[in-house]
Amino acid sequence: MPLLTALRTACFTGNPLAANQLVEQQVVLWERWLLPITAENPVGDDPGYDDDFERMKEEVNKLSGSDTELICALAENLLTNVCKDVRVITYYIWARLHREGETGLADGLGLLVGLLHRYHDELLPNRPNSRKSAIEWLAGQRVIDSLSLYPEVDSNEFARIVALLSAIVDEFSAWDEPNRPNLAPLLRALENRLAQSGGADSVVPQNIKSAEHTSTKQTSSGISPIAPIQSGRELLDQAKVLANYLRNQPNGWLSGHRLMTSVRWDTLHQSPPQNQHGCTRLAPPRSDAKAQLKRLYLQQNWLELTEQADRLFAEGVNHFWLDVQWYLHQALSKSPAPWDGWADVIASDLKQFLLRLPGLEHLAWEDGTPFADEVTLAWIKQHILEDNIQSLHHMPVQGADDDDNSSIFALEQEALTQADTEGV
Repeated sequence: MPLLTALRTACFTGNPLAANQLVEQQVVLWERWLLPITAENPVGDDPGYDDDFERMKEEVNKLSGSDTELICALAENLLTNVCKDVRVITYYIWARLHREGETGLADGLGLLVGLLHRYHDELLPNRPNSRKSAIEWLAGQRVIDSLSLYPEVDSNEFARIVALLSAIVDEFSAWDEPNRPNLAPLLRALENRLAQSGGADSVVPQNIKSAEHTSTKQTSSGISPIAPIQSGRELLDQAKVLANYLRNQPNGWLSGHRLMTSVRWDTLHQSPPQNQHGCTRLAPPRSDAKAQLKRLYLQQNWLELTEQADRLFAEGVNHFWLDVQWYLHQALSKSPAPWDGWADVIASDLKQFLLRLPGLEHLAWEDGTPFADEVTLAWIKQHILEDNIQSLHHMPVQGADDDDNSSIFALEQEALTQADTEGV
């Protein structure tokens, strides 16, 4: 499969044998789960009428609130005492993914590889078509939706996933062709996920979960704030904790914001990949976020606009959303001291970022909408990248003759209509 080959190349460039070694290390961890049910009947009996299997299916089929801990416990009992059934395995993989993100997915795939290597196409269910469908459930929307809950890519965990999927697909190649499961949708989701995160060589993942999904008491990877950092995802988690602490100190907003700016911008060394039209594969900002920024600007609520822009910068791939920088600069420049003086720092940081990644301001999201709208683009051209133009530090909100303010107030009716419609 070309897509899988591309993922392997991205994750194991220069050391293709590392993938095989990684697979061997993972399979060993599941030895107890791989033991035959009995010597006479290694894969056990079909669990179709087993109470634990029925309870597991009920939990998996819930639209929300599935008890993933219960699913994992039931799966362990079934796989070690009752049957070696791919339906149980895939439900277990989903539960681990839903609870733990990439780590859970990789662990679960390690179990699947071990069972495939041990029992091949003898795994239950007996009917080849049923077995195929059960494995293809892993590439279904339920699994992909759970994966999307954890947008931050950990390069080590991602490489583990790719190595294990490669081993799984290699095992399928020995099966009769009509019975080979198709995992292409999952591979496409992983490939798109890697692209949105900046590629396998990205120092930190570019896509960050939104603030409402981030715990303030514990990092998403469950590490202690004093633990050594092992990955880019852990670096982001630590940075959020430190930035939040700094913001809560007297006059600490700027240091907290610049910490996140350093982590999100200074670790980038190239623009995101784009097609011939300048469209990247990055998902555009939420429409409600755009409406909220416009409304706060029109209300001249500078403090809340600053806080909202700061939050948005740390979400998703919004560090490429240059309109946020325009709003942030406007809000700060119209705030009381010392906030008004920080606007020049924002402009200076943006200038250095754009000089390092020339042309970034002309790129667009995957749907074709630009990173920088017309107002932001004019501001960047006239006041950020041109040294001979004075900054907008004291630009009045209303009554100005410059094109920037004329353009933004032309959007007033659109902004209010959109915000009211969406309940912002």
